[in-house]
Amino acid sequence: MIEEYAGRIQRVRELAGMRGFEGVVVVGRAPDRNGDMLYLTGHVPMLAGHPSRFAIRGRGLGLLFVPTDPRLPTEVVVTTPFHTPAHGVGGITVNPNIVRGITQVLEAGGYSGATLGLVGLDVISAMTYEELVRYNPTVRFVEADDLVMNLRAVKSEVELAALRKGSAIADEVGDIVRRQIRPGVTEEDLAAIVRAELTRRGVANAFATCQTGVARSGEPYLVPPVSNRVLEDGDLLHMEINGRYDGYMIDICRATVVGEPTEAGVHLLETVNRMLEASIAAIAPGVLAEDLEEIANDVAVQAGYDGKFAFGYGGAGTYLGHGIGLGVDEPPALCRGEKTFLRPGMVLTIEPGLYRTPVGGARIEDEVLVTPTGVEVITRLERRWWAA
Repeated sequence: MIEEYAGRIQRVRELAGMRGFEGVVVVGRAPDRNGDMLYLTGHVPMLAGHPSRFAIRGRGLGLLFVPTDPRLPTEVVVTTPFHTPAHGVGGITVNPNIVRGITQVLEAGGYSGATLGLVGLDVISAMTYEELVRYNPTVRFVEADDLVMNLRAVKSEVELAALRKGSAIADEVGDIVRRQIRPGVTEEDLAAIVRAELTRRGVANAFATCQTGVARSGEPYLVPPVSNRVLEDGDLLHMEINGRYDGYMIDICRATVVGEPTEAGVHLLETVNRMLEASIAAIAPGVLAEDLEEIANDVAVQAGYDGKFAFGYGGAGTYLGHGIGLGVDEPPALCRGEKTFLRPGMVLTIEPGLYRTPVGGARIEDEVLVTPTGVEVITRLERRWWAA
């Protein structure tokens, strides 16, 4: 894994040089936006939530400086003397004022007048950014969030191995919970099975949703996503199976009709399944991300569900799908307006759904890999739970 981190940092150097940067500052924030630093070094910032006052500034942030020159060391700046490890870095600077800490690093390296990429402009607070510019008035910081984001979108063999194993675990757990769906059990009963079985197999942060009945299944996501509602004959049901295995996320969804199938319910489920099949069949290198959502929407419209799918087509859902990796919802988003071209090595979740119909709603989600010649479906779990 050390070699994996070193390769990622070298690629950042190469991309930084191509853009005319003399280095890159990468921002991580605990606990929710640490992905880029985690990807490059394995480091996770600590102790979020402390107010920025006087000498304590930027608590919960971590900064990684990657110089473009490979002869110079990378450095991590943290705000506390106790911190998680960072692999492949030359040193760790501790300063309770995170901006003073990175300023020390830049001044020591002679970066006055330099142009530096800033990865994490959407993560860093406006106050901290203003201080960064004020403390380093001769340095030009240029937004470069996409630099690491685009690297993360294409998975290495190490990453693929973790994603495949996590998906295989979700297959096992999905097959177990599927057999427990019947009238009389509650949403919480089913979600508890998922959480327990995921945890038993080494999955961290095990999470499940379960939404049933016309009102609850009819929404893409509710708070709370699980209730004590008792399942009834003919209910539509959709449930997510999520968690983190070996650092990488699991994200699949299945849907069915409870007990005795209804004609309207089966029609909706079969339509969602065709949306999934059609969009997956169209995946290949060079395909525009937004085109996949249009394909799925065409299927929905032809089946009589105009305006019941994704937000971009007048529906209640977010979009057709998204990338997955260290985060559960990563670029590219598979939605109207997304101009990203698919590339080999991207791992995506495809999750079409139909919502707010007279009988409720449903969503089915698989994880897939873009290959040099097309697509590989990583998720092996049976999709048509209502047909067994």
